[in-house]
Amino acid sequence: MALEKMSILIDSELKKEFIDCVLRQYHNADEGIIDLIKIYIERAKGTPAQSDIKAKVREVVYEGDKGSGLKSRDIEKIMLNKTDEEIEANRLA
Repeated sequence: MALEKMSILIDSELKKEFIDCVLRQYHNADEGIIDLIKIYIERAKGTPAQSDIKAKVREVVYEGDKGSGLKSRDIEKIMLNKTDEEIEANRLA
């Protein structure tokens, strides 16, 4: 592992507040910042982006099942031995 120095320009008040927050959880600010960077990278790689989640919800919820399988209404009719009228009455109740 090669080590590199990283420096950024930041507002002094923001830096002070950030360091204070890090020092509440870590004894050493440098170790805390490095740990936070690692955590951020792990989360970014491991979890889908908000836009990915919204697209999946839109696809599944709003566009419905694109498969050729049974629809939920058909499954309810078969499993519970209900008629369309009974299903609709339960939905409206």
